[in-house]
Amino acid sequence: MTTALYRISSGEVVKISLSDQMWDDRAPAFWGVLTTAAYPDGTQVRHIDRELRELGFAKFADVGGNIVRNAVQGEIDTYAPAQEDDENQQDALGAGGLFLVHPRNRKLMTAFADIIKDEMNILRGWLTQFKADVAAANNLSDLKSSVAAQPDLPDRTLAQLKTAITARIDKDD
Repeated sequence: MTTALYRISSGEVVKISLSDQMWDDRAPAFWGVLTTAAYPDGTQVRHIDRELRELGFAKFADVGGNIVRNAVQGEIDTYAPAQEDDENQQDALGAGGLFLVHPRNRKLMTAFADIIKDEMNILRGWLTQFKADVAAANNLSDLKSSVAAQPDLPDRTLAQLKTAITARIDKDD
């Protein structure tokens, strides 16, 4: 039996197996397998010296008809954007999994997010106080004095950020 591995989003056939390979490790939301399909244009997906997505070699999976045929140029033109979108979706799913499931990554990301949150809250506090100073000022001199009394917000260095993240990582996150 011959099988074809195809991208569900575009119908692009990327592999044809003449030895019944079922690609059990594929992501079924993104990849499909046609079995016992008709191959009116042959089973060669790519020429050794040519690109995969070349007219005459690129294949299209007509899932409803259970046919693998040569792709037309309009179909080939959709293959790269569909691949990029699929890869971005898989990366997003994987990133969510890293955060939710992988304990070391979760601890690091939680520490990083907490440090950034603290820095943003410092800026929010400064801006809130600045707005209050502006609202309370009777003249420019009052405004200058009250703004000058606010704490300075020095630049943070990468070394300081690394130290803060390392110190913030907690076994209980």
